[in-house]
Amino acid sequence: MKSLQKAKTRIQQLKGFPYLVIEAKAFLEKFGEFLSEDEKTEITQEIQVAQNSKLTSKKPLQERFKSHFYTYEEIKNAPATRWLVQDLIPSSSIGVMIGDSGVGKTTVVLHVCTTILTTKTNVYIYMIDGDMNQTKIKESEAYPLLRKFPERFIYAGKQTGSDFSEFVQELLTEIVEEQMKHPDREYFVIQDSLMLTVPKKRGFVDTQKLYFYEKILRSVGGSTLFIHHLNKDGNFADSQQIINYADYSFSITRNDFNSTILLHPHKASRYAIEGKAFLTEDRKIIKEVEYEAVNIEPRESKFVNYVLEALEDGEMNQSEIISHLEKMRFFSEYKVGQKKATRWLMAWGDKGKWSYERRPDQKNAIYFWIEQNESQKVENLQNLKNCKTAFSGEVASCI
Repeated sequence: MKSLQKAKTRIQQLKGFPYLVIEAKAFLEKFGEFLSEDEKTEITQEIQVAQNSKLTSKKPLQERFKSHFYTYEEIKNAPATRWLVQDLIPSSSIGVMIGDSGVGKTTVVLHVCTTILTTKTNVYIYMIDGDMNQTKIKESEAYPLLRKFPERFIYAGKQTGSDFSEFVQELLTEIVEEQMKHPDREYFVIQDSLMLTVPKKRGFVDTQKLYFYEKILRSVGGSTLFIHHLNKDGNFADSQQIINYADYSFSITRNDFNSTILLHPHKASRYAIEGKAFLTEDRKIIKEVEYEAVNIEPRESKFVNYVLEALEDGEMNQSEIISHLEKMRFFSEYKVGQKKATRWLMAWGDKGKWSYERRPDQKNAIYFWIEQNESQKVENLQNLKNCKTAFSGEVASCI
C-alpha cells in the first residue's frame, strides 16, 4: 500500500487551517452515522465559521502570490537572448554536439572558437580535449589559435596518469571561481569528449553528477559545450539525460556529395537555434553556406551522382536515365520510387546540376545534359578534328 502511505504522508504535511477543515469534513463523512444530529450540526457550524473567518481574513489571490507573477513591464524590459555565435551557441548555456567519428565535430568547434575569439574580446575559451595528442593538435586549427590568442584560448588535455574526469571537475571549480571574479568576462568551456570528462559510475555516466559544475558556471554567466560521439553502429546509445539536461543540442553529419558539414538542431529547448552548414576543403572550413540548400539525404546525393556519371557520356532522355538507374539497382537498394526520381531530375535541373528541355519533335520527351565549360568545348572540338582526320586517312575509328 505504498500509494496510500504516500498520500497520507502528504496530507499530514499540511499545516493549520486547511488540514483541520479537511480532517473535520472527512470525520463527518466517515463517522456521521454514529453521531447525533446535534453533534453533526455543531461540527458543521464550526467548519462554516472557520471557513468564513479564513475567507474574510485572506488577501486576494493575486496579492498573496504577487511576488511569483510577472508584470507586463517586466516582460517588456526582459533582455534579448545573448549569443556567443548567432543562432548557434547561446551565452550562459549548456550544449551538446553529437556525431559519428570523422564527420568534423572538432573542425566545427574550432571554427566556432575562431569566430568567437575574433569577434568577442571578453570571451575566454578553455578547450578540454581528452582525445588528441600534440601532433594532431598542431595539425588542427587549434595551433594558430594558441599562437594568436594565448591569453584567451587555453588548451587542456595532457594526460598525467590520474583520472582525467577528476582533473576536469577540479578545473571546472576553478573556472567557476574565475567567472565569479570577472563578471565582465564570459568563460566558455568545451569538453571533448563527454565520456572522457564527466563523472562516471560503474562505467556509465553518473546522472546524479552530470553537468553539476556546468550548471553552476551557467548560473554565474559562463557556458559549456560538449562534444559527444555516437557508438560504433552510428547510434546514440548513452543516457538520454545527456540530451534532456542540456539547454540545446545539435547532431552533426558530413555530406561528401557537396563537401559540407551540417549541424542539425536536435533539441532547441528555450533557444531558437538554427541549422548550419559549412563548406569544407581538405577537411578545413572555407565558409558558411545556406543550410537548406545543402541539407539533402544520402540517397538523394547518390541519385545525383549516378545521373551525373550517366550524363558524362552525353545527353539522355528521361526514360533512358530511369533505365540506367534500374540497371544500377538504385531503386531497390535505396528504396526510391520512379516518381520521386523524376521529381529529383527536374528539381536538380532547376538548381543547375544539369540542363533539360522538352522537345516536341521527340514526342515531347525531356532531355537532360551537362553544360560544358569553355575548356571542355575546346577539347571536344579537338576530338572531332582528330576524328575527321582519321577518317580522311581511311582509319576505321576515331583516335
